[in-house]
Amino acid sequence: MLKFTVAISCLLFLLAGCQNNPQHHTEDIDSTLATIPEAISQLDVTPLSGYFVKNTIQVKDSLTFWVIDNQQTFDSLFGYAKTMNNTIIAPDLGTNVVVAVTMPATSYNTQISLLSATLNTNTNNAELHFSAAGNPAPSSSTIVPLWLGSFPKSGPMEIKLYIGNHLAMKVHEKE
Repeated sequence: MLKFTVAISCLLFLLAGCQNNPQHHTEDIDSTLATIPEAISQLDVTPLSGYFVKNTIQVKDSLTFWVIDNQQTFDSLFGYAKTMNNTIIAPDLGTNVVVAVTMPATSYNTQISLLSATLNTNTNNAELHFSAAGNPAPSSSTIVPLWLGSFPKSGPMEIKLYIGNHLAMKVHEKE
């Protein structure tokens, strides 16, 4: 009976220590550990079709990037490939930035693709990831692959352009 009384007393003592009493901590909190989480969201990119790189432009790198924020530069680089069946949407360079990706002429029917586009809403920085893939067999003609897209300007921003996960170019857009 004495063992039973001691066991019950120990249990009651342990239960009393487990009550939900508010704890007061007096340790200093390190404010350097409190960080604002990055707010990454999908960047709303509108692909632009119906354009070609003008013959006066010589592309030498495997992938060449342009960030364009004015109509004069856009018109100096690209022409319209208008047919009876397509509609060409002109970018509004007053409210949008255009990103262009191209490469030298190739006979492998190469397509440039946007893999992902994100915007960090805390820093207003954009990241665009691209890839290029072609047919394994060459064709009898050559093309200059081109990808064009636009997205809204949202004040000063840094635009990082990637080939896959390799940073290829960084541009600071002022407005």
